[in-house]
Amino acid sequence: MTLRPLASHLIDKRRLVDGGEPDRPGITWHSPVLLVVGALPVSSIPLHVSGLLDLRDLAVFAVVPAVLVVAFLLSRRTPETRWALRGLLAGLVAVAAYDCLRLPLVWLGVMPDFIPRLGGWVSGQPGRNALLGYLWRYAGDGGGIGMAYFTFCGVIRRFRPGLVDARPLVLSTLYGVGIWSGLLITAVALPRGQEMMFEVTPSRLVATLAGHLVYGLILGLFLRRSVERTCVV
Repeated sequence: MTLRPLASHLIDKRRLVDGGEPDRPGITWHSPVLLVVGALPVSSIPLHVSGLLDLRDLAVFAVVPAVLVVAFLLSRRTPETRWALRGLLAGLVAVAAYDCLRLPLVWLGVMPDFIPRLGGWVSGQPGRNALLGYLWRYAGDGGGIGMAYFTFCGVIRRFRPGLVDARPLVLSTLYGVGIWSGLLITAVALPRGQEMMFEVTPSRLVATLAGHLVYGLILGLFLRRSVERTCVV
């Protein structure tokens, strides 16, 4: 084997993962489905707070069926689903890290725990439901937007890898700030936002921003690792 074919063989081998497929998502219908479904749980909250749609109806008729479709897709070993799974895992770890900061502040009375109230919305019953609320927070919000983010980054790397590979930590931290901005818009801009969620105060602004910075940073660490795995050296 000459030098050039040998180098090509080593590059191809580095880029291939289980199943013999390149570990870089292409343009298939999987990617937009994974992206939209990943963002669906967190996007359902402002729809409920605005009064446009009930969260229980969204959960039953949109989120749960969509999650079943995604579960089927994730069972198929493709480059798109591999990136989505990494994002789901990264999101779960990131939201757990966020809660390591948030929950002590809840216990100290700095900010209220909005999550059990969210669970009550999902159940459709008056009052609070911490189990459903935290299930939605972790699997839906934290894991879902992590999956959506990694899916998007995987597609972008297909065309402009430098946009993702150059500064994955910075990019992911900015993503966390973007999610935080969406939270604030929901709480402040919607008529009943603060009544239904939490009152926005300077201390809560700082606390929620810090939590989302942690969330974005953890996503960035996972993204950097994924980029390193697929870069050719």
